[in-house]
Amino acid sequence: MIRLAVIGLGAVTRNIHLPAYRRLKGRVTLVAGCDVDLATRAAMEKTGLFKRIYDSHEEMLDKAKPDVVSICTPPFLHHQQCLDALERDCHVFCEKPLAESLAHADEIILASSRCMRSVVVNSQFPNMNIYTAAKKQIGSPEFGRLLFLHAWQTFRPTADTEGGWRANMQRRLCFEFGVHVFELIRHFFDATPSTLWAHMPRPIRASNTESLNIIAMEFPDGRAASILLDRVSKGPERYLEMRLDGEHAAVHTSIGGELRFEVGLHTRQRKPFMGLHVVKGGQAVLQQAERATVIGTDGMNPFASATAVHFGNFLSAIEDGRVPSGTAEDHKATLALTLAAYDAAESRKVVAIAPYLSGAATRKDLS
Repeated sequence: MIRLAVIGLGAVTRNIHLPAYRRLKGRVTLVAGCDVDLATRAAMEKTGLFKRIYDSHEEMLDKAKPDVVSICTPPFLHHQQCLDALERDCHVFCEKPLAESLAHADEIILASSRCMRSVVVNSQFPNMNIYTAAKKQIGSPEFGRLLFLHAWQTFRPTADTEGGWRANMQRRLCFEFGVHVFELIRHFFDATPSTLWAHMPRPIRASNTESLNIIAMEFPDGRAASILLDRVSKGPERYLEMRLDGEHAAVHTSIGGELRFEVGLHTRQRKPFMGLHVVKGGQAVLQQAERATVIGTDGMNPFASATAVHFGNFLSAIEDGRVPSGTAEDHKATLALTLAAYDAAESRKVVAIAPYLSGAATRKDLS
């Protein structure tokens, strides 16, 4: 059984990682956890889930001697904590984004190679049922080639979502959430865009970070994708909607529960329609003109279930001596798109992605 330790015992650990580990019962044992916050440690100690809880990750690594370390801390801590774990011969499962700069990402990648230990980033969205179902459509006779993808979010920030370490981030929306969308775009197209344009207006002057992301990107073969992240909307929240347009059909994916009764008229055919929509955690729908077929669904916590699949695949790769999917090296391309988006917004110019992947672009810290 693989010995697992966790650095950071906050919300992402409680709500995503621990439920994911429970789904992998019998494959891992939680040997230790650590957190710098006394109240957080005390609350976790009451659960009895960890054999021991520390206030220092260095002490935990030295004494608990885990095989794998999950890093569930704010992004500005990932770089050093990854290096510390690798130097102690641990494999690493790190929350996204891996680092605040490409330079730090490169250091982690080099350390991973030198120590002969894997670093996998928890970019778990591609492992959700709805995105697995959508991916299977691409290249099929019903769907054809993927030509265009549009992703959008409407989200109302609250005191809870804006508190803690997030309150100090001047570059947040694209860095913290857009990174998921970029990962999905690379996943669906099986490629990285060649050029990118971005606009990040700040209509809410009191906000410390951007509240709108408007991003467009193109691939070398002319295919394209766009992103709209909207945190000024006071309308219904949609956590993440995506439309994939293929040669013969479209796929619409949605994260978030919904109960909706719909009656209307198809304008072109002048035919009435009626439907009841019940969605728990997510849904993927194949659309061919006015016909719609549900091809995939997710439960109430798709983030935990997808993390369980991703982490389980990582454990299997370790046990089999294989290179896992979702490594730090692969994630670097997603991080490059995120950094390029901020540079494009600041310069108000179309940005080429190749220099970021080669290391020639200016590397700015996101702290």
